[in-house]
Amino acid sequence: MAEYIFLNPSINMLKIAETVRSFGRNVVLVRNDQFPEIDAVNVHMFYDDRYRSIFPGDDVNGDVKAFSRMKKNFLSKLTISKIKSELASYSEDMRAGDIVDLCLIKRGVLSRKEVVTNAVSNATSFSKIAADNEHATIVTGYMEFLGGNERLVMYDTDFDLKDALGRDYYIFFINGERVEMCSSGNRLITIGSKTHDHIDILSVKLPFMKRFNFKKIKELVISRNRMPWVVNNIDKHLILVNDFSFFNISVKMTDQWVEKVGRYICTDKQR
Repeated sequence: MAEYIFLNPSINMLKIAETVRSFGRNVVLVRNDQFPEIDAVNVHMFYDDRYRSIFPGDDVNGDVKAFSRMKKNFLSKLTISKIKSELASYSEDMRAGDIVDLCLIKRGVLSRKEVVTNAVSNATSFSKIAADNEHATIVTGYMEFLGGNERLVMYDTDFDLKDALGRDYYIFFINGERVEMCSSGNRLITIGSKTHDHIDILSVKLPFMKRFNFKKIKELVISRNRMPWVVNNIDKHLILVNDFSFFNISVKMTDQWVEKVGRYICTDKQR
């Protein structure tokens, strides 16, 4: 019987799962078909008239102290304000960002794909996973949640996405809005505000998009832990982890950070 189910794990989450397993816990890895398959490699951030590209590589900076707080405390609101101010020092539009964006800039490197781990099985839905494993703790970095503050949208388009986007992941900061964009097969994926049209926002920076058609085929309201505390216990059997990832892409974190998160997950139920 599984003790921990890691759902839709990123590279960092796979490393955390292996750490939890190394502490003697029964760990199962599962993906489901609620979310599109994203297979991006590099990240590009656009703000003002500038851009910054981040690629997989080796650590150049071992300092992850600012990204290692495990749980919320009474200073958390002040920490969020400081993060917004630090992002605004790069661009006022980046004030719309969060600690994951700041970590991406500060670390400046992505994890490589190679993680030695067990096979990842498939399931149809979050509810089925929970029903089939009622005593297990589900650990994930993102989930469909009607109370979430972000929207993931999938579109059919009439242009060649592979040629236009390649296997890259894009983050745009535009007039106080933040939108992520990538491809899944030959479909466009956007993630951003659940109250504004993502294509309209992107067209401000990418006016050529107005020449193409976008047919919305799937839409999910989602929740991600983008707070400056790594572990968010939603309930007794559900943990939402800030694994400093954009779906399959992870910011390169240190081995010490991975071990700290894994150890905390194992002991958190006793706190």
